[in-house]
Amino acid sequence: KNDQSCEIMLNHLATARFMAQTADSYRMNAEMNLAGFQPDEEMNEICKTEFQMRLLWGSKGAQVNQTERYEKFNQILTALSRKLEPPPVKQAEL
Repeated sequence: KNDQSCEIMLNHLATARFMAQTADSYRMNAEMNLAGFQPDEEMNEICKTEFQMRLLWGSKGAQVNQTERYEKFNQILTALSRKLEPPPVKQAEL
């Protein structure tokens, strides 16, 4: 299992290295495709942190301090993990 994890990490690093090496190509392609593009201010709102906070947490949750949001997020992830992940194998079963 550790070998697989290492292999996945090495693949991610290799992909990141490739993207960094070809960044100029990505930049030139973006410049060509976006030539004359006029951004829509309403659409820009979607990319703002405040909008994302309201979308993810609701207007009340977005006003709660960061620690409370992280605690709630951790509770959500824990509940999902318990529901979706297989139970851990006990040492005696190995």
